[in-house]
Amino acid sequence: MPPPAPVPVLSFDHPSHPISHFSLTLDATILRSWHDSSPYGLSDPKYPYYALELLISSFPSSQNRILARYSGGRLKREALYQLKGRFYISDLVDAVGNSNSYLHIDEAVRFQGPGTIKSFRAPRFMLVGEVMGLGLGLGRGDGYRARGKVEVRWMTRDPYRRDMVYEQSCTLSLEESGKAKREREEEGDAVGRLCCLEGRMDGLDHRLLDWACTGIKQIET
Repeated sequence: MPPPAPVPVLSFDHPSHPISHFSLTLDATILRSWHDSSPYGLSDPKYPYYALELLISSFPSSQNRILARYSGGRLKREALYQLKGRFYISDLVDAVGNSNSYLHIDEAVRFQGPGTIKSFRAPRFMLVGEVMGLGLGLGRGDGYRARGKVEVRWMTRDPYRRDMVYEQSCTLSLEESGKAKREREEEGDAVGRLCCLEGRMDGLDHRLLDWACTGIKQIET
């Protein structure tokens, strides 16, 4: 497969909505992979999809496995990869209680080394979306983090589902340094504005506030 093309964090090619993605960078171990025989998985015979089960060692053991899809070939079982991709959120679960959320892998780079390699680095995300609500925590000045809550929504395009466009939303915990808080306040009220949010994932379920936003910057459109 040719080298992956860069995926823009934000684009304006849709006639009525800007398109963005929950972009994710993470280290994960490939537990298993198999040919995706669904109509979506086989929609492009030249580049069929593989489905994968990933292990994210930095997550709690009760929720450290995630579904992924990749059309760049079979990845090596039990190997550690640095992955870049787009995360798609689903509140639905399958018959055995597994989440239907998944990672669309855009780039996979294998770590090289002897024996079994593990990484406990937390995944990092970047997201452009409309801030719908902002609940601020209490801080005590520089060096202390103010914990709060951010509600955000965005329109995304799903390449696995034949470029289907649909709305996504999530709730993030807000963990700002004193500097990040001052920069946000200088820009004015972020609610109702298109913003770039960055942070880390400490688990798979945003409803448990496992996704921590560490910075919010407004985008001029």
